[in-house]
Amino acid sequence: NSVRDGLTCAIVELVFARDIGAVADLFGELQLLPDSVLNDPAERLALTEALDEISKKVLVFPGPSDPGRVPVLRFDNLLSALFQLVTRFKLTLPPYFLNNARALATLEGIAKRLDPSFNVLQVVYPFVLDRLLRNPS
Repeated sequence: NSVRDGLTCAIVELVFARDIGAVADLFGELQLLPDSVLNDPAERLALTEALDEISKKVLVFPGPSDPGRVPVLRFDNLLSALFQLVTRFKLTLPPYFLNNARALATLEGIAKRLDPSFNVLQVVYPFVLDRLLRNPS
């Protein structure tokens, strides 16, 4: 549950608050990063900068004329970006996370073939809101 809640918080921090530092904190709280990264200010800064660059490649935010829309997640870019973090910062991803990510990538590919405007974050959005309302901490 803590990993699921942490990932829910990461989505909220990225999508709604655009707070990259908070996402880095969540990775630490979930023990996905070694102490050598978390406790070294230079490594911590490099992680935050890497996450910022990744968010620019992975999330496409709507323009100012459509502020109420959920951003589009470029899932194909997300997986390659996560593997860069694994290599550079020794990010630990639980095996079930990788299995779920592969399954989601496949399902998203199928959905996009059927509906090119499909947006996985649009589908996940109600779940995230429900989790936040049930457990706002």
